[in-house]
Amino acid sequence: MASKAETTAPKPRKLAASRARVAKPAAPKAEKLVTRIVAVEDKPLSEGVKKMTETVEKTAKEAQAKAADFLSDIREKATEATEKGQKFAAEAVEFNKANIEALVEAGKIAAKGAQDMGKTNIEYAKKNFEELQAAVKEVTSVKNPTDFVKLQGEWMRKGFDTAVAQGSKNTEAFVKLANDMFQPISNRFAVAADFFKKAA
Repeated sequence: MASKAETTAPKPRKLAASRARVAKPAAPKAEKLVTRIVAVEDKPLSEGVKKMTETVEKTAKEAQAKAADFLSDIREKATEATEKGQKFAAEAVEFNKANIEALVEAGKIAAKGAQDMGKTNIEYAKKNFEELQAAVKEVTSVKNPTDFVKLQGEWMRKGFDTAVAQGSKNTEAFVKLANDMFQPISNRFAVAADFFKKAA
């Protein structure tokens, strides 16, 4: 009996070969089935693919147009910014040049004012020296102590009045000089306000 079971049982090689034979005929059937499905569904499938392709192409064109517009806008703004920067730089050079000219003008006014004040003070000193000489002559011609005290009082009062008057003149001259000297710089402040307002 054992020998019969052994002879009737298929050998492993034959079993694998029989499976291979069964699988081969199934492949052409599946292929035919797919071909039939594609043939039947070919028309709607190609329309769907066509619509999808058109949608993708349309979206791609819109994206390219938006990108081109965006890049064009960036180029335009960059060009405007560059031109504005160049114009601002040129105006800044002129602005600084005018500022330097205003400072030089203020310096000239200060020098002339100081020179004029110096001349005035030299004239004042010269006049004081002349009055002192006259006072000395008067003092030497005095014959009694009462006249001497009287003359000395007049001389001191006159000297005080002259000193106050000269001090007042110097103060007025100095205030006028300061105003004149600051005028060119003051004008530049107004120009600077307009300049920075335009730049902003």
